Amino acid sequence: MSLEFRDAVRERSHIRDGLVIVDTFVNHKVDPILMRSCGEWLARELGQADIVITSEASGIAPALAAATALGVPMVFAKKRPAPSEGSIARQVVSPTKGDRSWLEIKPHVLDGVHTAVVVDDFLSAGRTALEISVLISVAGVVIVGLGVAIEECWTGGRGVVEGHGV
Repeated sequence: MSLEFRDAVRERSHIRDGLVIVDTFVNHKVDPILMRSCGEWLARELGQADIVITSEASGIAPALAAATALGVPMVFAKKRPAPSEGSIARQVVSPTKGDRSWLEIKPHVLDGVHTAVVVDDFLSAGRTALEISVLISVAGVVIVGLGVAIEECWTGGRGVVEGHGV
């Protein structure tokens, strides 16, 4: 992680109910300078791909920053109560809210895309990252990397996604 971003996590976040709260600079109020730093670091670590993929909504800031640094488009999987006709969709459970929703991507936004990196704000239990990876793989896109702004190491998410080859 970039030194600036690491320092912000240490100094500006807090823990509530076992969750790292970063709503003053990542996922409610967004600090664009920190996101640029985070995106540049993610781009260096992940390497080149045709596209950056994330989920709606909190992953958008770090994913857009990474896509900007890589010079490629970003697509976010939209959260829906039910999948739309013609979409590629996977159901997920929110680690913060516990509710179920569907992540969906319209296939045409992936036309010409062969490789992707998945970027999100958090890696917690790994469910969202895994479902996005499966969703993209169904579309025939190869996942070449997964990057997150913040990993909650105590939740086991890394093992979940690595156990599925991500």
